[in-house]
Amino acid sequence: MGLFSNQDNRIRCGKCNTEFDLNKNKDGCPLCGFSKKSQKITSEEVKNVPIKVQSQKTIGFMQCPPSMKLKPGLVIADDETKTWGAWLMFNDFFAPKFLSRVLAWKLHNENLDTILLSNLMSDSIDLISKYDLSPLKGFPNLEKDKEGGRLVHHFLRTFVNMGLIKAEPIEKGIDNIWKEKWDKIKISLTKEGLEFAQLKNNVFDNGKIEQILTTEEKEWLIDYYKKIDNEGYKEYSVLKQVYEFLKAGNNGNKDLWSWFENNDVFRKYILSRSERARNDEKKFKKQVYNYARSFASAKVSLLREMGVVKDKRNDYKIIGDM
Repeated sequence: MGLFSNQDNRIRCGKCNTEFDLNKNKDGCPLCGFSKKSQKITSEEVKNVPIKVQSQKTIGFMQCPPSMKLKPGLVIADDETKTWGAWLMFNDFFAPKFLSRVLAWKLHNENLDTILLSNLMSDSIDLISKYDLSPLKGFPNLEKDKEGGRLVHHFLRTFVNMGLIKAEPIEKGIDNIWKEKWDKIKISLTKEGLEFAQLKNNVFDNGKIEQILTTEEKEWLIDYYKKIDNEGYKEYSVLKQVYEFLKAGNNGNKDLWSWFENNDVFRKYILSRSERARNDEKKFKKQVYNYARSFASAKVSLLREMGVVKDKRNDYKIIGDM
């Protein structure tokens, strides 16, 4: 995803691809406003707000999707995913699972192999608005992100890398699909993506407000993470290391920040992506400082949803296994 640029303390916006200095623009991208305030990358965003769902029959696209014959997914393993697994703004499983269910139902109802990303997002945003899903962690604030750019660039895109969703440009010869307009991108669910979408979910199926995966979801996800870990997508390896670190009695803020800052694998990756960091020790330390906090927050958030770490802010008690 091109997380680091060759300039000091700068990242690329997940929506418009603009480079900006994270220190000077802590609220998000100065051009398009992506990730402002309620979407800060350093927040675990633990929210327990009930959604407006009247009955199972009214949920429609959020219900467990029917079985379909789909192709296996292709895992995208690059230097970034081989180092970090999912990138720093991926901190929730419920939002991409929601997208997967909507996608599955649209493929089924329209009897199509693929649909346009623009059509998926149009229906998804309507559902988010209708059922007041915005307060849920990972879902967009529609006053600031009306089209759901965060859902696409942070969550759907991560599921594509994991092999759970397939995305491809309509036109051939496109180098970067994510620079294309959404009506120029066709997507489909994969065999594995449908499997995960069909597992019961506490919010969408069980009427609960806490964003904690069911036992079935957690077990499936860990098994799948182990599988794609062998293919180069190292999310399980990173989460396992964070789990072991917290299990040893360390906390998930200052202790975990230091762990990331001092981890040779992550430090080498930052150096490999930033010429300024290689030439200036102070700038290198600042980049390490910034990203250590962001990645620590995201990984802890995922472990909370998996029922591994207690779902309470500033409480890092281990309550489950990995």
